[in-house]
Amino acid sequence: MSEHIKYRKEVEMKRLVIVCLSSALLLVVTSASFAQERPCAADIAQFCGNVQPGEGRIAKCLKQNEAQLSPGCKMHLVQVKEALKEAHQACEDDIAMFCGGVKPGEGRVVECLKANKAHLSRKCKIKLFEAKKEMK
Repeated sequence: MSEHIKYRKEVEMKRLVIVCLSSALLLVVTSASFAQERPCAADIAQFCGNVQPGEGRIAKCLKQNEAQLSPGCKMHLVQVKEALKEAHQACEDDIAMFCGGVKPGEGRVVECLKANKAHLSRKCKIKLFEAKKEMK
């Protein structure tokens, strides 16, 4: 075989390897980003499929099944909990002002804050937005 043909085959093989590696990397990145978008989707389907969303019912279901949740979902729930804690701290004055008579639990305070959204402090709105983003 001539040197030119060997060179062309080598170049062709390198191109094929690059295409394969690029495709594999794209698949991994796409799968990872989908998993990051909805880290608890499979857990919700498995453990809470019959639970009607709203009023904290999905969160309650996840908490009841915490021991069986996937590691990714558990990690996500820790992040959500931290974001909610930060939002609660940022909204303490707003909660006292607008939701003082609301019994905490089952999403009632959050619903109260939503109802008073137009009147909330800027820092409260920002932290609530961040917490909401984290929950997706």
